[in-house]
Amino acid sequence: MGFWTPFYLLCLLDMAFGIPESSHTVHLNKLSFRNAQNFCKPGSYLTSILDKKEMQQIVKAIWAKNNTTVTSFWVGLKKDKGACVKQGLSLKGFYWTADNGTQADFNLWKTEPSDTCTDVRCGLLSVEYVESGVKTSGLIDATCKQEHAFICRRNIKMVCPHPQILDTHDLIQHPQDPHTCQVACKSGARFTLTCSKDLLWTVVGNENADVSQLCLECKNGYRRDASGNCVDVNECEESSPCKHRCQNTDGSYECVCENNDEEDCNEPKPPTTHLRSDEYSRNDEDESVLAQPTSLPDDVRRNETEVQVEESKGDISNIIVPVIIALLIFIVLVVIVAAIVKGCLRRRTIKRARKKAEAVALNGSSSVEKVNEKE
Repeated sequence: MGFWTPFYLLCLLDMAFGIPESSHTVHLNKLSFRNAQNFCKPGSYLTSILDKKEMQQIVKAIWAKNNTTVTSFWVGLKKDKGACVKQGLSLKGFYWTADNGTQADFNLWKTEPSDTCTDVRCGLLSVEYVESGVKTSGLIDATCKQEHAFICRRNIKMVCPHPQILDTHDLIQHPQDPHTCQVACKSGARFTLTCSKDLLWTVVGNENADVSQLCLECKNGYRRDASGNCVDVNECEESSPCKHRCQNTDGSYECVCENNDEEDCNEPKPPTTHLRSDEYSRNDEDESVLAQPTSLPDDVRRNETEVQVEESKGDISNIIVPVIIALLIFIVLVVIVAAIVKGCLRRRTIKRARKKAEAVALNGSSSVEKVNEKE
């Protein structure tokens, strides 16, 4: 636990004092109002705008998309056919599709909606940009079949199920954002997950990554990057395993001799320390990566085979040496015990012989005395 303690403390501090990501998602692909509604489901809905604070959050999310060509966005505001526009109401007879609400804390309209009772109308958030950000914003109405960008708001009542991740790992949930978590694998690699609009956990930076495989080791010669992909390790740059020129290959490397000097090429390079498979190094982007073992090529060899052979030899020697030592100790103990037992038995035999001799001597003296008495 000592190794992980600083990491957990940093994560908890970041979660406790960090600002959670906005719950609004701006989509620049243009859809009709109904298709935009369906796109947001099931984990989100076309956003409502209930107060100025929420308007500021939405404007900030729009500006973050860094696209000033899109100026109109569907929001979850609608007027059904047969309902009339009512100028005296804050929403002018429209309602929020998320909860059928008809109120707003401030005047949202940029222009007055079309005065009609027969047409279905939907609400758009219209914005104007300046160099420093969004200058103005407000609601306008339009026919619902028009295609525009749109803004989804996450449904806080719906969360992703617990992520199913293979192999040992820790899951660190964000206390202020149930839709974000971090996965810390036993290898040291860690990933940030976010709950998508489809209520599925995805890796930040790579929505197509298989979350369940994040903590599984890649095959030899590969390791996972911060997005969860198994990428090739460039052994030539990281460990310099060759005496002359090293050529990286897919999942391995090759050592190439200079001037085809086979004798010089076959001369072994001074041995290097082999790294264990559970030792990790960190690259310039602060990503946890697996440090690959190095090997000792002769002419042109593949490191994968050599590493396996050397590891196998190391495993056998690590087993045989302790077994031989244990066997020698056992033999010495057996010899000592046998000597002790033999000594005890010999001492016991001598003692019995003495007692027998004494008994015989006593019996002989008694017989002589009886003969003398008779005479």
